[in-house]
Amino acid sequence: DELYEELVDNMEQMGEWNPNVKQVKILQEIGQDTMITHEVSAETPGNVVGPRD
Repeated sequence: DELYEELVDNMEQMGEWNPNVKQVKILQEIGQDTMITHEVSAETPGNVVGPRD
């Protein structure tokens, strides 16, 4: 239950604790367990793979 709450209920704060994620924004909630999100990954060292959304 705690893991679900952290990953789903606090999804927009994921960039604060996950160094691979720069930003998460919930665009639309479709139902109780379904939502559309926009996620931006963080840059990688050496910028071999740039940030993606």
